[in-house]
This record gives sequence, C-alpha cells and structure tokens, in this order.
Amino acid sequence: MRLIDSILNLAQRIWQRLSAVDWLGRASRLIDWIGRIMHKMLFQWLMPTKYRSLTKKQIFEIIFKSDTPAGKKFDVWLLVLIVLNIILLMVDSVTGTTSTMTTGVTRSWRFVIFKALEWGFTIVFTFEYYLRIYCLKRPMKYVLSFWGIVDFLSIFPSYLSLFFPTMQALTVLRLLRVMRVFRIFKLERFQLETFHLLNALRASAVKIFIFMLFVLVAAVILGALMYSIEGEENPAFKSIPAGIYWAVVTITTVGYGDVTPMTSGGRFLAVIVMLLGYSIIAVPTGIVAGETIREHRRPANRLRRSAVERQYDEENEAVKN
Repeated sequence: MRLIDSILNLAQRIWQRLSAVDWLGRASRLIDWIGRIMHKMLFQWLMPTKYRSLTKKQIFEIIFKSDTPAGKKFDVWLLVLIVLNIILLMVDSVTGTTSTMTTGVTRSWRFVIFKALEWGFTIVFTFEYYLRIYCLKRPMKYVLSFWGIVDFLSIFPSYLSLFFPTMQALTVLRLLRVMRVFRIFKLERFQLETFHLLNALRASAVKIFIFMLFVLVAAVILGALMYSIEGEENPAFKSIPAGIYWAVVTITTVGYGDVTPMTSGGRFLAVIVMLLGYSIIAVPTGIVAGETIREHRRPANRLRRSAVERQYDEENEAVKN
C-alpha cells in the first residue's frame, strides 16, 4: 500500500507541475515567433525587391484570384513546380539517390543535388502556404478548408521525413493541388461534374456506411462459422480473426488464395460466400449510381450557386488596407 501511495503522490505532483505550465500560451508564442521569422526571411531576403511592397489585398488577388493576369500566371507557375517536384520524387525513387540504403560514391554529388532540389521545392511551397494565411482576414477558415488541408499535407511530410525518412514519399500528395487546373483555366464543365460527383458521394455516404456495417457483421459471423468448421483440421483457420480475414477477402472477390478451406463443409460455405460477394459489390455501386442520377437532375443554376458559395468571398476574406 505504501508503494501504491507513493506512486500516486508522485503522479499527482507531476500532474500539478504540468498543469502549471501554460502549454497553450507557449505554443502560441512559438507559432508567432516562427511566423515572424518566415515573414522577415520572405519579405526582406527571398522575395524580389519589386514585390516587397505588396499589400495584403494585392497578395490575396495574386494567390486566390485566378481571373487576373497576375493570379493566373502565379497558379500556372505553381502547377509547373508541383509537376516538376513529383517528377523529381519519382526519379529519386527509381535511382535511390537519397535512399538510406544508398552508400558510397553514389551518395556524393547526386545526393546533394536531389536533396537540395527537394528542399528547395518544400521551402517554396512552405512560403506559399504562409502567404495564403498571411493575406487572409480569417486564416483559420482557409486552414480548415479542403484546399487548406491539401496544401498543408503537401508540405508536412517533408518536415516529417527529418525523423522518418520514408515519409518523404508522401510528398506525392502535392499532386492533389493539380486539381486547381479546373479553376485556373475556367473549365466550368469539369467543375460542375466534380460537384455532381462530390454531392452524390456525400448523399450516399450514410447509406453506404450502414450497408458496410452489415457487411462487417456478416464477415465476423462467417469467419466464426468457418473457424468452427475448419479449425480442427485446417491450420490456416487457427483463430476467429483468421476466419474473418478469409471472409473479407472472399466477400470482396479479391481471393488471395493464401487461406483456403479443406473440408466439404468449409467449401460449401465458401461457395455461398463467393456468390454473396457479387451482390455485396453491386449494392454500393447501385447506391452511388442512383444518387448520381438524382444529382444530375438538379437544376444547373442551383449547382452553380452552391459552387459559388464554396469559393472565397473577397469582401469577407481579404484584409482591408
């Protein structure tokens, strides 16, 4: 009892000390300090002299408005950098230049060049992300938006690779930003089709979730049945989770073949599950198809209005000078 009391008292003292530290305040000051450093580096050292006097409103129009000459040029160059970065990443994965498995002479000049290019792209995208936040009146609305999350995920893996080198491959998420090409080149038809598809998926999400929940229950029951039939004679079904794994692989018609029934009862149950798998695949497809047809029957003006509502409102988002 004394040992337990001592441990509890020690834990209580540690908790009191941790509670006394203003972690939220420290994090806020750290973010503010990083922002000041990035601002100074960008506006005093890296950015060309003729662009250092740009106001927040002008930066907003260049970055977020693709209907202006400067905004369109900015977006086109951004897409070019994204494509070049993805090509560099693929070449690196083929040659293994910056891989941790590469040693010796091959890591000399190639390693330095590839790493310099990769981090050069990362720094450019990091400052571009900072400018997007810097020129907004309500930056958290952008940070938590779809494009804000995509932009953040496009740069975060590079910094995470400092601790986990294999995470560098996740910078391929920058390819998601290429979808902005529909907005840049005014491909309204593709935009409308995209909204049709997203709305259909959103409308069918609940139905598909409920259906997949029933599929999961069926997989557990079928896996338990197969374990009870095959468990004593087939070492592949040594546990109920192994039976569930077989049921999921069979229901989805993947059929790896690494786990197969050996008894007559097991094979009979496998035939039932195989036939069941076709209907299970057809149901979600039918749900999405039905919602897609219903979505296409909506008036086009309503869809355009909902698309416009998703875009940034300059009067609410741009910072007044």
